[in-house]
Amino acid sequence: MAKISINVRGSHSIKLPPERATVSATLSREGSSAAPVFEAVLRSLAQVRASLEAIHDVTRGPVRKFAFDQVVTSARRPWHEKGKQLPFIHAARVTVTAEFVEFAELGRWITAMSQVEGLTIHGIGWDLTESNRSETERKARQEAVRQAKARAQDYADALELGPVAPRRISDPGVLAQPMHAPMMRLAAASDALPELDLEPQDIDIHAEVEAQFVT
Repeated sequence: MAKISINVRGSHSIKLPPERATVSATLSREGSSAAPVFEAVLRSLAQVRASLEAIHDVTRGPVRKFAFDQVVTSARRPWHEKGKQLPFIHAARVTVTAEFVEFAELGRWITAMSQVEGLTIHGIGWDLTESNRSETERKARQEAVRQAKARAQDYADALELGPVAPRRISDPGVLAQPMHAPMMRLAAASDALPELDLEPQDIDIHAEVEAQFVT
């Protein structure tokens, strides 16, 4: 009897709570003179740097790492609604990223940074540690293969074909769905703000395989 091919797909998902949060933010200021604008950004940058250095620890956290790009300056001349070109507006901007592993501290840091003029938090990327992500992806892939084999065997059993043997397996890829917080504009305020309570959703690691088995 000729061998019969059975083509199936297996999948598996693992959900875990996030272990790190990467904050993306910018410091930006505008004004009529280049030097004051540049100096204002440097002052705000010094505040942010000091706040991160105070809680930075590469092994224990709460901040594992942080980085600043160089300050970028620009100038533009807007147009009046009646067609007249207005004086130059000078701008300065710098990007900030920081990786937190203690989310309560992240909430306190965001609250404290509301006092820094010109700071905009664009989002928070939630993820696992690199080692845990790699191990979780490995487990998801292996379980997806087991699911594919079990599905193929179900078809073979229904047709009384006996045990199946793998012939080909392809990997469409491992997909992850990290959660992101929306953009937040932090405006300087005179009154203290309540601390943020951050409750991110679980990280979903999903693996799929396409496989062919023969009897």
